[in-house]
Amino acid sequence: MAFSNGYIFGFAGTICVVCSLLVSSAAVNLKPIQDLNKERDRKANILVALGLAEEGQKLPGEEVDSLWDERVSVKVIKADGSDADASSDMNGDGAVDIVDAELARAAAKGTGETPDLLAVYLRMDDGKVASTAIPVFGAGLWGPISGFLALDESLETISGVTFFAPKETPGLGAEITSPKFKADWVNESIVNADGDFVAISVAKGAVADKSADDTDHMVDGVSGATITCRGVTAMVEDGINNYDAYLAMNRN
Repeated sequence: MAFSNGYIFGFAGTICVVCSLLVSSAAVNLKPIQDLNKERDRKANILVALGLAEEGQKLPGEEVDSLWDERVSVKVIKADGSDADASSDMNGDGAVDIVDAELARAAAKGTGETPDLLAVYLRMDDGKVASTAIPVFGAGLWGPISGFLALDESLETISGVTFFAPKETPGLGAEITSPKFKADWVNESIVNADGDFVAISVAKGAVADKSADDTDHMVDGVSGATITCRGVTAMVEDGINNYDAYLAMNRN
């Protein structure tokens, strides 16, 4: 049975419209779930940096939410280290929160300036701050890299890190997300002998191969990933510089 060209094109057009509507509807309906999962993944990584969850541990979403609400306090601060106030509400929703800090970071991107607002994540043990996590952002070889740097209660020693490198090459730049690379950061000091804040640099190769005078505040690099490692060094340095006022005010 032969069909006219008009029928064929009309049928094909109808199928395309129906499929488009189904895909659009699924995207709209699934977005809240996707956003929730993305937020829980972010929280889970901060929990790992703060030592409240184990590396590689897969916590159920409800457990992530519960642990976050019980043990983590989120603070938004100004560039000078002081607490943000109502005048810092950038999106006009009546609250100064992480969204405002993200807007401030976007506004400062590419300027070299410290964002007007910064987010701080505090691990609370019996009502006291036990460790502090700050977000860090940078650029690798193929795309953006980021992470969370956690400091102990003295705000001078690294107690945990998480790094993300979604576009870096597996086995090379992506190795900055490996447990081995991250473990090398723990117990490194971000304060020099004069008491000034310094960044931790990623060595080209192994720290053990460097002279003793050059190994302070240095971690092992990843073979074949020089540019990504330079990006990590710059990212951590920028992060510490952004938060140095807050860290100085709250040390010890």
